[in-house]
This record gives sequence, C-alpha cells and structure tokens, in this order.
Amino acid sequence: MQEDRLIYLYQKAVNNSISEKEREELFILLADPEAKELYNSLFNWGAGQTTQQEDLFSQPQADALLDRINKINRSPASFKLKPVFTWTAAACVTLLSGLACYHLFYRPAPVKPNREIAQVVPQQPAKAHVMLTLSDGRQVALDSTATEQIIEQKGIHAVNSGKGALTYAKPSGNNAAQPDIVFNTLTTPRGKYYKIVLPDGTRVSLNAASSLRYPTFFSDGQRKVELTGEAYFDVAKDAGQPFVVVTGKQVIAVLGTAFNVKAYTDEPYIKTTLVEGRIKVDPRNGTEAKLLNPGEQATLENNQLQIRKTDTREDISWMSDMFYFSDTDLHTVAHQLQRWYDIEVDYSSLPNARLYGQLPRSTPLLQLLKAIEKTSDIKLKLSNNRLLTAH
Repeated sequence: MQEDRLIYLYQKAVNNSISEKEREELFILLADPEAKELYNSLFNWGAGQTTQQEDLFSQPQADALLDRINKINRSPASFKLKPVFTWTAAACVTLLSGLACYHLFYRPAPVKPNREIAQVVPQQPAKAHVMLTLSDGRQVALDSTATEQIIEQKGIHAVNSGKGALTYAKPSGNNAAQPDIVFNTLTTPRGKYYKIVLPDGTRVSLNAASSLRYPTFFSDGQRKVELTGEAYFDVAKDAGQPFVVVTGKQVIAVLGTAFNVKAYTDEPYIKTTLVEGRIKVDPRNGTEAKLLNPGEQATLENNQLQIRKTDTREDISWMSDMFYFSDTDLHTVAHQLQRWYDIEVDYSSLPNARLYGQLPRSTPLLQLLKAIEKTSDIKLKLSNNRLLTAH
C-alpha cells in the first residue's frame, strides 16, 4: 500500500484542492484491504472535527468509480446485485463523506509534511494475534513476524510464511520413522483470518473468531480435525483415508472435496455448504446422515437437518475478503460484523430485516453503517463499542 500517497491525497481532499483524477486514485487506494487501518484512523481523526456531513461523490461519480473498481477487482465471487442502487454503490458515495464535512466546517492548519500528518493520526489499539497452541501448551503468535519461521515439533516441521499461512511438511521417504502424533490448535481472533496446509496437503482457510484442532501427522485409517467457528476446506484426495471434520454436534466425512463449514457457538445452527465433490453430513442425533451434492447446503438446527440449494458465493465470500448478503437476516449480518470488527451487538434492539449487497471487509465500520442507512430504513449506531439500533 502506498501510505504516503494515500495521506497526501487525503490532505488534498480535506483542503478541497483534489482533482477528479486524484479523487479517483484516492478511492482506488482506499479499496486496498491493507488501507483499512490507516483510513480508519484518518477518517476518525477528520470526522472528529465536526458533526455535519456532505458527500464528496455525486451519484454519477460513485457509479463511475464503482464500475472501474469492479473491473479492477472482478473475481468469481463478485457480481452486481439488484436493485440498481446497491449497497456497494452506496459505499462509493459514503466512503469519503467525512472528508467533505471536514473541509466545509473546519479551517485546516497550514500544510505539513506527509509523515508529520501521519504522526498526529490516533493510533488504533493493538489486536489479538493469530495463535498456534502447541501440544505442550506453548503458544506461537503466527502474525507477529513478516519473515519465514520454522516450527519444529516431534519429528514434524511447519513453515510459517509470515504472509498469512502455516504449512506442514509431509514426512519424506518410505523408510522414515513415523513421527509422534500430537495435536495443535490454530486460533484466529476477531478481525483476522488465516490459512493452514495440513500434513496431508489439505488446505484450510480459517475465518475470524475460529479455531481448528488437528494432528501434526495423519496415521493410517482416518484424517480427523475439530472445528469451532468457520472454515473452508479444500481436501486432498485420498480414497483410503477419509477426511473427517467434527464440529461438536455434527460430523462431516469426505474423501476429497471443497466445502465451507460455519459452526460458531453463538449461533444456533451449523451450516455446511458444498462447493465441489460429495460429502456426508451426520447430525449425530440418531437420525440418518445425508449426502450433499455441489451447490447444496445442510443446516443443522434444533436437531433437525435440512438440505437446500444455495448460492455458494454468499457462504464463501469471506474467502475473497468480502461481505456478501443476499436476502440475509440482519441478525446474521450483525454476527459477522461483531466477529470482523471486534464489537459487541445489542441483538434485542435489531429489527427483523433482510439485506442485499456486497462490500469489501476493508470498509471502515462507520462507513458500512452509513451505507446500510442509505439503502434501507435501518439506522444503526455504535455506543461504547456496542452496535444497536438508533432511534
């Protein structure tokens, strides 16, 4: 991310001296997920100078910018939603609104060097780390280093890339002694996700506020892991060794496939979404296990297992660092916001409503709430880091 350039363009927007070309460049820089924390600080700092607001982007400008961003960042998980004025378009309008109120109602100080401006921006509180808990109780903060890190353990070694992934090496050689099997736990805090490649080559992406318990070596017969929270599994094929995911209330058995499991303890259901291959979902309550085909979702709630067709893009949008809602219940949305932005939610104050739209998860929370308000009758506010309905 070009931090100095972003700060420079931010300052020009504040001073109302930014050109249309520079305004577009600023928006594109802000679309970078790595800009999230810096923009959050800049926005909170600027917005704190006034209580009024005016949009920097007109609707035609917002639509034009949205079209360009879609072309730049287009991916299989991204598409436009109805109605025409979607939540994403609203985000284009609201993302920089705090800057307009700043230059309209606050007399800026003389221009300072870029770096000095960055120094006066309030620092965001440090977040919890992605943590690997070893079998002997030792803990390793995986996201605390930007360089490669080797983790040796009981004849097995793993490589922390320093770029959001932990990879276990397969034991080499047919005559190599079988290593001791020990269990580690990978835990993600709110606001972060992480990837891991298990000893068999299975790739797992772990969403925010989740944990995965797994062996450092899969012995003959079965590959089994335990999940709390949400994860996407791309299972390495092995016909002689089934892969099993245990969520506490449910068991999923596969040979080689790709699927998403959502099993948070603060939500009353477990959702399993199959992207490719076939899986068997066993509710472990005495009822019959069900087989899923691609594009189907199994929901276990109140000991009842229901299978339905689903739009898999919503369930795996977090893998592309996106919020994606398609007739999604507001309470479900609030759970996602709670886990990603590390806030608390007053669920009792939320109305029964449903949302459509998509936004990058790099969008600052205050701007996301304004986008919701612009495209619905729902007004939400933050009070002491707690989300509730505004009256």
